[in-house]
Amino acid sequence: MNISPDEIVLFKIPANIFGRHFYIDINMTLVGTWGIMLFLWLFFRYITKNFNSSFKMTRLQNMVEVLVKFLREQVEMMMKRKADDFIPLIGSLFIFILVANWSSLLPIPFYVNNNLEWYLPPTSSISTTAGLSIVVMSSVIVYGMAEQGIFGYFKRFFEPIFILFPLNILSEISSFVSLAIRLYGNIMSGGLLASILFVLAPLVLPGLINIYGLLAGTIQPYIFSVLAMVYISAGMGDPSESEMEELETLELERI
Repeated sequence: MNISPDEIVLFKIPANIFGRHFYIDINMTLVGTWGIMLFLWLFFRYITKNFNSSFKMTRLQNMVEVLVKFLREQVEMMMKRKADDFIPLIGSLFIFILVANWSSLLPIPFYVNNNLEWYLPPTSSISTTAGLSIVVMSSVIVYGMAEQGIFGYFKRFFEPIFILFPLNILSEISSFVSLAIRLYGNIMSGGLLASILFVLAPLVLPGLINIYGLLAGTIQPYIFSVLAMVYISAGMGDPSESEMEELETLELERI
């Protein structure tokens, strides 16, 4: 039984670099990740081409606007800053993880070397969650330097005293490692639980798995996005008075 999509190699691509022959494994993680990205690109391209500013909106447009409004409120509440600069990143993380987790409910079979394998979501692979964590870590550095400058960003690692620099660096790295492992562990355990339920309760298996999959698939993207906002906000430091006043003005205008 495979519990990680990394273990399921669908096909191999021959390659040759400097006379050295080898194969590139195309596993279920790669196929699932690129498939979900392609689906999201086509989906949002389709629904946004007919967007309008009138009161008569399609159901899809209304759904997307509700999602964007929810993300905007969460960003402004957590980060105490205007959401425009963070919505593309936080929104992409949330939607990708949400759709990837929900895709685990799809009973898609694959035949690999005459063996039947079932589809596993890319978020049940540590390589995917580690990649998402690296994206967050890179964003913390970029946003932090943009807000405080290079010196101001790295200054916090020497506080309250300079001898704590190694511990502060280790703490920063461990937080991103835990971010990746938390998402991986929760989604991977769902596949393991499904296998156990298949043995113990085959008759009620579909309902139990669907309920668990929907709950975990919805909660985990939110937790990951909230932690990403917390880390980015911490890297940027406290918002200035002008940023707070601008945010308060925007909230009043919406009211």
